[in-house]
Amino acid sequence: MEKLFEGFPSLHPLVVHFPIVLLLLALLSQVVAVSYSRYRQELNIVTFVLLLLGTIGAFTAIQTASHISGDADEEAFAVFDTHQRYAWISFWLAGITTVVRFVALRWSKVIWTNYLIVILLISLSVTLFITGHHGARLVYQYGVGPKSNGVLIK
Repeated sequence: MEKLFEGFPSLHPLVVHFPIVLLLLALLSQVVAVSYSRYRQELNIVTFVLLLLGTIGAFTAIQTASHISGDADEEAFAVFDTHQRYAWISFWLAGITTVVRFVALRWSKVIWTNYLIVILLISLSVTLFITGHHGARLVYQYGVGPKSNGVLIK
């Protein structure tokens, strides 16, 4: 799949922000679900849908970042590796949280699963922020991005 998006260096910045928003909204939705028992079941379903779409979007975003344009030095390669590592951690954490949310939908009477999902979503949010921080460093500190001249490939 890496070769599929190689000719579209500007695709990653266009794709990456959608799953970030969806996954952060999943946290908000789950916190509200825990806070208001009246709408808990409906909000748990909303959280699941947001997680599912966000996880699919995260995978797509990772695949579009396989080749990033930009002249880069060794420090940029190290930052890119860290960025990519945290992106995969975020993806797997989102996937695990999606599965847990799906299974917990069947256990609607078991309240502790909602708190577990909030903890997982907070952890996911932290990894998303770390991933985004390193992505921003690549763009603003090292000039890696679709407007640059070279390709960030070892």
